[in-house]
This record gives sequence, C-alpha cells and structure tokens, in this order.
Amino acid sequence: MGQYKRKIKKGERWFFSGQYLSVKYFSKAIYLTKQECKKAERARIDQLDKQARKPDIMLLELLDTRLDCLKGKSETYYKDNKRYFKMFLNQVGNKSVSEISRLDVNNAVQSFSEDLKRRGKTQHKANAYLIAIKAAFNYGIELYDLDIKNPVTQKKKPVEKKIKFIPTDEMINTVKEKCDQEQTLMIDFALETGARIGEILRFNSDDVLENEIVLYTRKSRNSNLVGRKVPYPPCLKGLKWKDRLFNRWTKYPHFIIKTVKELKQPLWAWHSLRHRYASKLSKSGKPLYEIMLLLGHSNLSTTQGYLQLLP
Repeated sequence: MGQYKRKIKKGERWFFSGQYLSVKYFSKAIYLTKQECKKAERARIDQLDKQARKPDIMLLELLDTRLDCLKGKSETYYKDNKRYFKMFLNQVGNKSVSEISRLDVNNAVQSFSEDLKRRGKTQHKANAYLIAIKAAFNYGIELYDLDIKNPVTQKKKPVEKKIKFIPTDEMINTVKEKCDQEQTLMIDFALETGARIGEILRFNSDDVLENEIVLYTRKSRNSNLVGRKVPYPPCLKGLKWKDRLFNRWTKYPHFIIKTVKELKQPLWAWHSLRHRYASKLSKSGKPLYEIMLLLGHSNLSTTQGYLQLLP
C-alpha cells in the first residue's frame, strides 16, 4: 500500500496502489494532494476489509435452517416446503447465497411453471414455490445478517380463483340417510357451528356454557389452543355426556367423502360445511366482522373468501 506522485501537464498529482488480503487494488482517479490520496486509499482498504468479513452461507445451510424453523408448522406445510427447497437446490446448485441472482430464481420458477402447464395444472403450486423460496431468503438475511438483497423479486403467477363447492340441502340429507346416529350428529354439529374438524374432535363437556359453546383450535402445530364462542347448537339440546362428545374418532373422519363418492355427488367434505355456515350467516345479514369472530379468523380478507352464493 502507498501513495505515489506523478507529474502531468497540469502539475503534480497523486495516486495509490497496493495489495490487501491477497487482493490487488489501485486508484481509479488521481488526487491533488497526498492527504486526499491517503484518505481515498484508506476508504478502499476499509471496503475490501468489509467485503472479506461479510458473512455468507451456502444455500443448503440456509434451506436446512429454514426447514428447522418450520417444524412447528403443519406437517403438510413442512413437507411442501421441503419438496420446494430440494427442487430449488437441484435447479440452482449448492453455491453461496450471495452468488444466487434474480435470473437463477426466475429460471427455477419459470421451469416449474412450464412443467405445471404441460401437465395441465394450475399455477397455485408455482406461487407456493415462489413464496417458500422468498421466505427462506428473508429468513436467512435476517438470521445471518447477510449483506445481500433478496433475489426473489418476481410477482406471483395469475391463477383462476376456484369457488369452493357448497352442497345443497338435498345432497347433505342424502348423505345423512347413509350415516348412523353419531355420524349424523357430527354433520349437524358442523352445520350449526361452522367448526373445523379439529374443533369438532376436540369438543368436550367442559366447553359448554349457558347459551354458548367454546371451540378450540391451534393456529400452528405447537401453538397454544385458541378458543372462540359460538351460539349453542340446537343438535345438542337434551344430550348429556362427559369428556369428548365425539370420542369415537381420534383422526379425520372420512365417512362423508366415502359416502359422497358412493352417491356420485360433486366432491365435498367437512370444510365445505364451514363455508356453508359462513355463507348462510352472510345471507341472513350478519355483519362481516361478526362472521369473522364466529369463524375464528384473524383478518377480514380470510372471511371474505368464505362468503359465496348458497346453492
């Protein structure tokens, strides 16, 4: 490192050149005084030092760390992200995160998008892939204090919004005719409370209040149970029980889907009844905010997606 003097037509000028951490450098300008030249050289050395100390990690480490963070989410969400991360790693290669460009990401997403088109699929999974990769980079940038910008800048692919199928009264009654007493009670409970299937299986005698019941759910896999109150459903009148009401089931009951397929109806299941509950509340004139509270949603936009025309 050093400053050097050079004589030109306009007089004496200064420039610098040297080597720092095995990196050669030189001034791209000339300076009027030695002091200016020395200050500029110090700034260049500081820049090289910062670049040498800048944290960076390999893509595989970033994706593995992100997966560890997702273990508290649902099993399906975790598996989807794991599949997307593996796909991205195969497409881009295990290089340092700072080397991954917008073009790398664009090519990876576009390749997956075109594959979905060839198979006649919608772009929902391409968007989920894009979101998963973007979230992984954001997580890594914050966790490791990486001095990079997120290379995921693409917008989501346009998709055709599908309306959730809501069964008619006739369809529901036809299915109930094939069910036993406990199965019928479970369907009526879902119709009258808009409960998620997990809330139905978890419901017990301690959750009954005077004119209301409390339904409990988890917002994520290992989070605490969150309760919401709904009016006492008519199907429970006159019933007496202890502990769980539907203790016959410990896992997702498939009898609705099985019966619907046997009857050759359009496919519907438990969550379709939750959409039906929301739509009926809307049709009766219930304010959107009240419907949101009854459904146990955290924001109004989620509730709006539930409101559809009843069959």
